[in-house]
Amino acid sequence: MKMLVMVVATVVALVPMIGAISYCPNSCTCDDEKLHVTCGEGELDVLPIALNPSIRRLVIKFHRIRSIDSSIQFYTELTMLDLSYNHLLSIPEQIFMYQKKLLQLHLNNNKIGSLSNKTFTGLTELRVLNLRGNFLDQVTSEMFRTLPKLEELNLGGNRISQLDAKAFEGLTELRILYLDDNAIKTIPTLSLTPLKTLAELYMGTNSLYKIQPGAFEGLQSLRRLDIHGSMLVNITVDTFRGLESIRALDLSDNHLLKVPTLQLSVLKRLEDLVIGQNDFETIPEGAFFGLTNLKSIDISGALNLKRIQKDAFSANPNLESVTIASNKELLEIDEGAFSGLPHIKKVILRDNKISTFREELLPWKHLTDFDLSENPLSCDCQLLWLRNLLHRKNVETEEAQIVCAYPDRLHGESLRDITPEMLGCQHLQSKERAIFGAIIVASAATVTTFVLIVYRLRHRILDIFRRHWRTTKRDTLQEEKDMEIQKSLGEGDYHQPHCNIYTYNYHPVFRNQQQHPSMYAGGQYSLPFPHYQAGSHHHQQQQIPLPQTPVVNGSLTLGHLPSSLSGHSSGASSSGSTGTATTTIYSPQYAHHIYEVPKNISTGGEGVSSL
Repeated sequence: MKMLVMVVATVVALVPMIGAISYCPNSCTCDDEKLHVTCGEGELDVLPIALNPSIRRLVIKFHRIRSIDSSIQFYTELTMLDLSYNHLLSIPEQIFMYQKKLLQLHLNNNKIGSLSNKTFTGLTELRVLNLRGNFLDQVTSEMFRTLPKLEELNLGGNRISQLDAKAFEGLTELRILYLDDNAIKTIPTLSLTPLKTLAELYMGTNSLYKIQPGAFEGLQSLRRLDIHGSMLVNITVDTFRGLESIRALDLSDNHLLKVPTLQLSVLKRLEDLVIGQNDFETIPEGAFFGLTNLKSIDISGALNLKRIQKDAFSANPNLESVTIASNKELLEIDEGAFSGLPHIKKVILRDNKISTFREELLPWKHLTDFDLSENPLSCDCQLLWLRNLLHRKNVETEEAQIVCAYPDRLHGESLRDITPEMLGCQHLQSKERAIFGAIIVASAATVTTFVLIVYRLRHRILDIFRRHWRTTKRDTLQEEKDMEIQKSLGEGDYHQPHCNIYTYNYHPVFRNQQQHPSMYAGGQYSLPFPHYQAGSHHHQQQQIPLPQTPVVNGSLTLGHLPSSLSGHSSGASSSGSTGTATTTIYSPQYAHHIYEVPKNISTGGEGVSSL
């Protein structure tokens, strides 16, 4: 056998010298223009050795190839090699030394049990390595160091139970890593640290139970994390430390007893959350507090979920899609559960235990996708609005028909095809019309009664309006008269020997108290007073400046002069008496002066006192 391989190899080595004559196996399709060779399902057990040595793409799937021999070295121009779904047991070290241009290597779904850190030597340009579905049980130290440009590594579906702390050393360009569907029990704290550029990490369907604090620290570029089905019972506040930039998170199919509100609140940029198939019974108010950028949420397959409370998503105003499906115990959705979602477009409530649904639960104006199928709906008049909606917006499809479960006469019937009468709405509509008519009659009676009352009291109402008009007119005329008096007095001589003092019904000094509180004391105003000669019965007459505006609607108040000024006892002259007195004269301009009035003043009570 070895002799045969050597002969064939020699022949193949001579092929380029004799015109690049190539041979295409019966089960293969060879395209010498595109330089592609694809071998469908067949019986090949070794790599073909007589293909065009210039081929760039070689796909041999669903054959019985057990090993990669040295014949691969003759295809140095390969950029993609796919040997998936074969029977490969092992890969010799340095077998790819001559594949300097290889970009993709697919070895998935074989029986490879082990690899070394020299297996991929020479693949310096490799971008994608797929080892999914093999029998690998560990990832040893620096196994992929010889792949400096690797961007995607798929190790899912193996038997890996242990990750070396330096397993991914050297993968400085890796962006996507699949470790799902293995038997990993713990993530070494430093094992993922070298992956500075990692954007997507898939670790679902493992046996993590608990994630060590800081396990994801250092993955500052991570955008998607999938840890579904990993038997997680508890998540701490340090579980997601270092993942502040993450956009998508899958926590479904674990054993969380409640929504980890506090633990998730640190993921400020999270947009897509899948959290179904857990053990919580309720989605409480503000369950996803802090996730203000959340756009999509999926709560499906939670076997114990029974209730969604009011304002469950109130902290997520940017939600566009909500999927709550296949929750076999979900019976109750509180009114207001979907409130505060101005951008909601898609709501999937398929396959729950919902028997009725209120129109107020959702903002139907902007909703484009709605699914309430596979629920045990009780079709009565309370679902008439939904039946009309199905006709109006055509949101129902053939694949997701909303079918009635109750009553028995409508079992299995599409809600869209049922008439309002069959839903039992005829009696209710008649009742509603009666109530509407009663409201109209009551309103008409109220208006008629009001008109009659106004008609009977029309004379009083007119009298009130007349009196109000007269009062308004009188006040207007009085104001005009006052303005004329002010104008006439303002143009006269202010050094007249006599003046008239007008007395009215109330004291303007009190009215002016609020305007000049600092000048008011003891019921009168105190300001510097003009010169007064004390100790004589006959005093030189003082010229009193007459205010420009006389007192209107007010009264004058006779006050007292200090004894130091008058030399006489203070007091106001009563009617018919004479003497020295002071009086307060109010006007807007001289509201704060106290004027001395010489003796021989005649006071006569209310009315006009002459000087």
